[in-house]
Amino acid sequence: MTTAILAALLGGAGAWGLYLASPQQQWRAQGHWPRARWPAVVALAASLALLLSLMGPAAACFTWLTLVMLVGSAAPFAGAWRARSRGCAHG
Repeated sequence: MTTAILAALLGGAGAWGLYLASPQQQWRAQGHWPRARWPAVVALAASLALLLSLMGPAAACFTWLTLVMLVGSAAPFAGAWRARSRGCAHG
Protein backbone atom coordinates (compact mmCIF):
# COMPACT_ATOMS: atom_id res chain seq x y z
CA MET A 1 0.00 0.00 0.00
CA THR A 2 2.77 2.47 0.84
CA THR A 3 4.55 1.55 -2.40
CA ALA A 4 1.42 2.43 -4.36
CA ILE A 5 1.13 5.77 -2.57
CA LEU A 6 4.80 6.50 -3.22
CA ALA A 7 4.35 5.60 -6.90
CA ALA A 8 1.34 7.93 -7.13
CA LEU A 9 3.20 10.77 -5.44
CA LEU A 10 6.24 10.33 -7.66
CA GLY A 11 4.07 10.14 -10.77
CA GLY A 12 2.12 13.25 -9.83
CA ALA A 13 5.29 15.17 -8.97
CA GLY A 14 6.94 14.06 -12.20
CA ALA A 15 4.00 15.14 -14.35
CA TRP A 16 3.80 18.44 -12.49
CA GLY A 17 7.54 18.94 -12.97
CA LEU A 18 7.21 18.43 -16.71
CA TYR A 19 4.45 21.02 -16.74
CA LEU A 20 6.66 23.48 -14.85
CA ALA A 21 9.44 22.88 -17.38
CA SER A 22 7.23 23.75 -20.35
CA PRO A 23 7.66 27.28 -21.77
CA GLN A 24 3.92 28.04 -21.85
CA GLN A 25 3.17 27.14 -18.22
CA GLN A 26 1.32 29.73 -16.17
CA TRP A 27 1.85 28.43 -12.64
CA ARG A 28 5.09 30.35 -11.99
CA ALA A 29 5.08 34.09 -12.63
CA GLN A 30 8.84 33.98 -13.28
CA GLY A 31 8.38 31.74 -16.33
CA HIS A 32 9.20 28.13 -16.99
CA TRP A 33 11.63 26.13 -14.92
CA PRO A 34 13.84 24.13 -17.30
CA ARG A 35 15.81 22.54 -14.45
CA ALA A 36 12.68 20.61 -13.46
CA ARG A 37 12.80 18.50 -16.62
CA TRP A 38 15.28 15.79 -15.64
CA PRO A 39 14.13 15.33 -12.02
CA ALA A 40 10.60 15.03 -13.42
CA VAL A 41 11.66 12.33 -15.88
CA VAL A 42 13.46 10.45 -13.09
CA ALA A 43 10.39 10.69 -10.84
CA LEU A 44 8.15 9.39 -13.64
CA ALA A 45 10.50 6.49 -14.34
CA ALA A 46 10.68 5.62 -10.64
CA SER A 47 6.90 5.77 -10.43
CA LEU A 48 6.53 3.37 -13.34
CA ALA A 49 9.15 1.03 -11.88
CA LEU A 50 7.32 0.94 -8.54
CA LEU A 51 4.01 0.24 -10.26
CA LEU A 52 5.62 -2.54 -12.31
CA SER A 53 6.77 -4.17 -9.07
CA LEU A 54 3.21 -4.08 -7.72
CA MET A 55 1.15 -5.28 -10.67
CA GLY A 56 1.40 -6.72 -14.14
CA PRO A 57 2.91 -4.73 -16.98
CA ALA A 58 -0.36 -3.85 -18.70
CA ALA A 59 -2.09 -2.75 -15.48
CA ALA A 60 0.99 -0.80 -14.36
CA CYS A 61 1.29 1.06 -17.67
CA PHE A 62 -2.45 1.80 -17.72
CA THR A 63 -2.41 3.10 -14.13
CA TRP A 64 0.73 5.15 -14.73
CA LEU A 65 -0.55 6.71 -17.94
CA THR A 66 -3.89 7.51 -16.32
CA LEU A 67 -2.15 9.32 -13.46
CA VAL A 68 0.18 11.24 -15.78
CA MET A 69 -2.69 12.25 -18.08
CA LEU A 70 -4.81 13.34 -15.12
CA VAL A 71 -2.11 15.62 -13.73
CA GLY A 72 -1.08 16.73 -17.22
CA SER A 73 -4.65 17.73 -18.01
CA ALA A 74 -5.35 19.46 -14.70
CA ALA A 75 -2.06 21.39 -14.49
CA PRO A 76 -2.80 23.92 -17.28
CA PHE A 77 -6.19 24.70 -15.79
CA ALA A 78 -4.68 25.15 -12.34
CA GLY A 79 -1.97 27.35 -13.82
CA ALA A 80 -4.48 29.52 -15.67
CA TRP A 81 -6.58 29.85 -12.53
CA ARG A 82 -3.55 30.85 -10.50
CA ALA A 83 -2.38 33.35 -13.12
CA ARG A 84 -5.85 34.89 -13.21
CA SER A 85 -5.99 35.15 -9.41
CA ARG A 86 -2.56 36.82 -9.48
CA GLY A 87 -3.94 39.28 -12.00
CA CYS A 88 -1.46 38.65 -14.76
CA ALA A 89 -2.49 37.68 -18.27
CA HIS A 90 -0.21 35.26 -20.08
CA GLY A 91 -0.59 34.10 -23.64
